[in-house]
Amino acid sequence: MAARWYPIEEADDSLFATAPLYHARSVEVPFSAEETWAALTGDGVSSWTKGMRQLTWTSPRPFGVGTTREIEMESGLILRERFFRWEEGTRKTFTATGATKPIFRHLVEDYVVEPTETGARFSWRWAAELNRPWSFLQGALDRFFFAPTGRSHIDGLPAYMASQRGTALR
Repeated sequence: MAARWYPIEEADDSLFATAPLYHARSVEVPFSAEETWAALTGDGVSSWTKGMRQLTWTSPRPFGVGTTREIEMESGLILRERFFRWEEGTRKTFTATGATKPIFRHLVEDYVVEPTETGARFSWRWAAELNRPWSFLQGALDRFFFAPTGRSHIDGLPAYMASQRGTALR
């Protein structure tokens, strides 16, 4: 049986300033900016992010503005996303366009990779506005689902990258 899709209103950077749900986090990665970018644009993202079952790129490489992907969560929720910014090697930003549950009204996510003296810094921002009746539960959803998923996505990256190289983190 085919999944029913609910539209999500596309958003842009302005949502980061106005959204009722907002998270920002950075992590220092002891690998080059190029290696960090490759991990973030590869197929392994779902292997280190808590609650994520599978990431599927639905656009062919090379990726750029307009690239699409689907994210399947352990909860059964599937999100469709479209990148409205793609600065190869340094930054990518998407808006969600649809989901299999009518939870989100708007959702944007931003990734920035910067070189540092010891590797790279990965900075991430996520902002969302929920539809009713989900908006009445946003505190609990944020505490038990959105925030832990975001933390695992950011904080798990260095260990994932180390495991792919077969090395321990320094």
